[in-house]
Amino acid sequence: MINSAGRRGAIAVGWSAVLVCLVIGSAVVQITGRSGADVRPVRAPVVVIGVAGLAWGDIRADQTPRLWRLLTGGAAAGAATVRTTGGSACASDGWLSLSAGQASVGPRTDEGACLPLPPVRDTAAGPRVARWDRLVDAQRRSEFSPRPGTLGKALSEHEGCETAIGPGAAIALARPDGTVGRYSATVNDAALRCPVTVIDGGQVVESGSGRLNSLARIDAFAGGVLQRLGGDVTVLVQGVTEPPGGTPHLAVSMVRGPVTASRDRPALLTVTSTRWGGVDRLLDVPSTVLDAVGAPEPAEFSGAPISLGRARPSDPTRTVHELGAVTTTDQTLRRWAGRLLLVVAAAQLVLFAAAAIGWRRSSQRWRRAFAGATLPFSVLPVSMYLVSLTRWWHSPFLDASLWGALAATVAVAAVPVALLPARPLWHAPLAVSLLTFTVLVVDAATGTLLHRASPFGPSALYGGRYYGFGNSTFAVFSVAALVLAGAAAAELASRGRRRAATVAVAAIGTVAVAVDTWPGWGADVGGGLALIPGVAVLALAIAGVRLTPVRLAAVGAGAVTVVAAVGVADWLRPPASRTHAGRFVQEVLDGQAWDLVERKAGYALGSLAGGPVAWGTALVLALLVLTLAWPGRFSPPWLDAALREWPTLRPTLAAVLTTCVIGAVVNDYGIRLVTFGLVTLLPLLALACARAGSHVSRATGSDFRSGAVR
Repeated sequence: MINSAGRRGAIAVGWSAVLVCLVIGSAVVQITGRSGADVRPVRAPVVVIGVAGLAWGDIRADQTPRLWRLLTGGAAAGAATVRTTGGSACASDGWLSLSAGQASVGPRTDEGACLPLPPVRDTAAGPRVARWDRLVDAQRRSEFSPRPGTLGKALSEHEGCETAIGPGAAIALARPDGTVGRYSATVNDAALRCPVTVIDGGQVVESGSGRLNSLARIDAFAGGVLQRLGGDVTVLVQGVTEPPGGTPHLAVSMVRGPVTASRDRPALLTVTSTRWGGVDRLLDVPSTVLDAVGAPEPAEFSGAPISLGRARPSDPTRTVHELGAVTTTDQTLRRWAGRLLLVVAAAQLVLFAAAAIGWRRSSQRWRRAFAGATLPFSVLPVSMYLVSLTRWWHSPFLDASLWGALAATVAVAAVPVALLPARPLWHAPLAVSLLTFTVLVVDAATGTLLHRASPFGPSALYGGRYYGFGNSTFAVFSVAALVLAGAAAAELASRGRRRAATVAVAAIGTVAVAVDTWPGWGADVGGGLALIPGVAVLALAIAGVRLTPVRLAAVGAGAVTVVAAVGVADWLRPPASRTHAGRFVQEVLDGQAWDLVERKAGYALGSLAGGPVAWGTALVLALLVLTLAWPGRFSPPWLDAALREWPTLRPTLAAVLTTCVIGAVVNDYGIRLVTFGLVTLLPLLALACARAGSHVSRATGSDFRSGAVR
């Protein structure tokens, strides 16, 4: 006969299995709709029409009829990340970014206003961009050390025939000295005879009737260019900056040519630098142009050739809506992500402070209430990813839909944990960490699809990381993996299987490191440097091996070796297929790695000035370190009770803090990575503490202390 505790445990396991199946099923559905082919639609001869400020909200049948006909004619389409600065964009930012193949900054006035694009002058050396030196000097304000003229130099050394039409295009195709191989102020048949032609299609103005008039002029101009081109020419219509006004938007990216015309169904654009169907980057355009003519790509470039992804809707209205929704979804996520973290961190601190004050006088009913209040916080990190299963972004009320979907996901995820029996007290943290670990492993293996509509996921608007595990996900994943390993070790050791406990920690740690660092999954360069020491600290403690300075140095060397091996393996792949790891190896070989390390170190140090959340994180981190370093002196009674009942808890906490601190040092996220780690860890710790102290299992406690942990 099955007792009530066993029945609740079986229900909890079944409920967790349903959640995992939903994740896998959703991933399979989305993956089956993606094209695995790497078909590159941009081939020479190619004409690039760049427009500053052109977003998908501007493309309408009555407003831009000629660009609309590109969609009805089967053009491939994508939403492009064009953000290159932290403030309002200028047209020169985008054109200089094309020229350098890296995020660049155009010159401003002393008040920060945009300067007009400089004209092109005739000189003895040929056409030259006026005030070119000023454009180059402006890059001192860019953190990426871009070198304008890199694209023009690469093209001139390969083909020697590329034409710029208009001042913006002249900047894009200028050589390092500012000269332009071929330049024309107007479009004519002679100017369209080179394998590569870049055209300045104008700029969308800020607002009102002027905006509509500028869109009409741009549309008419683009239509006139398209009429001149034959069917063998590939045309890339590309927004080169965000719309004026400072609000981030993704730009228009459309390709029409022989490759797209030969397809039965129109496609979305994609690129290996994003691995995100329908999303590419402005910085991919220089790589695409060079690939089209077969020219080698300079080492400074960070892009990849644009390819065709899954099929897009044949209806242009649906295509515009789908690509525009990437912007509105990301705007909603960016609006709430920071506030959500602040609210969660503050609520946890208030809850735990109240528990610490009233713990001595608390009753069992009060402790159960505290455990119930803590439970939603414990499943919140995994719910941040599971919320994508609700497809909340299809609602017309995005803010309410996001919060409603998140609340519903938290409630569903909390059910299996609430059904678990109270003893042993590591079962609840084990269940939550197992769910979090499994969901993120499945998501990594299927392309991190759940990340794209998650408050903890990447930002298509701001760029950076588009796939794999970002810093916030790494913190959640590593804490879940280490707590899972510590809880599994406690379960096995409580049954007398101490060697199996050590093997379990090593196995879970190995899977975690492989998922996090492998380029096709987590693609996290710095994660291995932080996660491997944490796993080693826990495994050595479970095995009863003392961590000496020599062993600590060996662990550090092993972490560096593993990460270096993964980086070299990634570097051996073609440049367009490399991830952050392979590109870093190339930067080491080119002598540019120190600039990257210095920039990331600056970000990490700057995070310490992040306000109340950063300061609160540092305080909680210090308290936890003191608790582990001087047990009994700084640790509160309720934590002492949990440590007695769950003896592997102390090395588990030590492992988590080791990983979080190292992660904060080696990643540019700094103290914010620790914040995400503590937001994941503290509710799991609170769940254990809330169930501890009422009656201690002496047999279990002594079994652990007798040799499982020393």
